[in-house]
Amino acid sequence: MAQKTETTFVALLVLGITALHYTTQMSKFHYHVFYRELYFLPIILAGFWFGLPKALWTSISISLLYFPLILIHWQGFSPNDFDRIIEVILYNVDALILGFLRDRQRIEHERYVKVESLAAMGRALSGVAHDMKTPLIAIGGFSKMVQRNFQEDDISYKKLDIVVQETKRLENMVKEMLDFSRPLKLDRSEEDLNKVVEDSLEVAGGTAEDNKVTIEKHLDRYLPLISMDALRMRQVVINLLNNAVQASPPGQTVVVKTSRINEYAAFEVTDCGCGIPMEEKEEIFAPFFSTKKEGTGLGLPIVKKIIESHDGRLELLDNPERGVTFRVLLPTK
Repeated sequence: MAQKTETTFVALLVLGITALHYTTQMSKFHYHVFYRELYFLPIILAGFWFGLPKALWTSISISLLYFPLILIHWQGFSPNDFDRIIEVILYNVDALILGFLRDRQRIEHERYVKVESLAAMGRALSGVAHDMKTPLIAIGGFSKMVQRNFQEDDISYKKLDIVVQETKRLENMVKEMLDFSRPLKLDRSEEDLNKVVEDSLEVAGGTAEDNKVTIEKHLDRYLPLISMDALRMRQVVINLLNNAVQASPPGQTVVVKTSRINEYAAFEVTDCGCGIPMEEKEEIFAPFFSTKKEGTGLGLPIVKKIIESHDGRLELLDNPERGVTFRVLLPTK
């Protein structure tokens, strides 16, 4: 509602100033000079309120409305004509500058709010995770001790086994919370990305077998060594592989590929799932957003955090047939 009112005000201001131009005799030169300067007011307001697109729309509208007056009173490119043309050019230049600065300020503000929000969320998560960690260790440890007093076919043994498994799942959730909340400290060294992928495939192979999914690899053997934290990057690869395996139906194939793309070493994981709806593509990197019943929604945010700490990029690509591809780009220099 407020934006509609502001738009109407800017439009009425432009039309009002234009009406003054066309209803005032040209002999009253000083009035027209004053009216031309007044045109900067709606441009400044549009730039401040709306940003670049509407600031430009305002300046172009003013130019189109004012230009016929210039043609009607054209004096063969006299100093007055030159002054009017320069004024029209300045309208559009000012709109560009003001709109650009306003948009940049808005983006920086949104980034600042997002960083502050994530920082506050991280602090809260860290406190919750620390409070949960000790009781969970105690529950898991004591459950295993009590479990030893029963035979494996005993109903109490099976119930305690569920307690142990669920406790382990909660411990993994706590670990993810701590990973997300803590600042990353990378232990970088020159590493072979293909070796990191190979090591990760051994870990993710069990999940693939359980889901009856095949993992097919295509590795570029000519990749240069990359400065990275190998343990953290293994965490990235394993997470993306497990997600791809879980998204693919039994009998399908997950494709893992490494390649060189310009100044980046690329690692891609392609699944055969149902894809990601358009409205969820931005949300999947948000903390706690998950399509899995047992997911924490922190896996991909942690992956993104690790990659960006390596000055890399995480991209989501649609496949022509089915599924999606997650591409990791890591700088080679």
